[in-house]
Amino acid sequence: MAERQYLGQGTNTSWEKFWYVLGCIYFGAAYFQKVPVKKALSEYGLVEMTGAEKFWYVVQCIFFGVGYFAKVTIKKALSEVRNGGGYPAV
Repeated sequence: MAERQYLGQGTNTSWEKFWYVLGCIYFGAAYFQKVPVKKALSEYGLVEMTGAEKFWYVVQCIFFGVGYFAKVTIKKALSEVRNGGGYPAV
């Protein structure tokens, strides 16, 4: 069973780091998947997006709204997180 993690205090396993880097090398696919998530989190005030992330989010929105539609589902999930004091569990 996975160890309980908290927003901003989580860790990745060696394999998760490996697959993320491999996904980024493959046409930046993992990075581009991360951008709408960071946009949703930034709208809740949990993170700040870098200039590059803001740029790529706009580019994703221009191309058929893919960035926006990905963000919508993530925000829906975040809206259902219960805060039991402190950081919400992931």
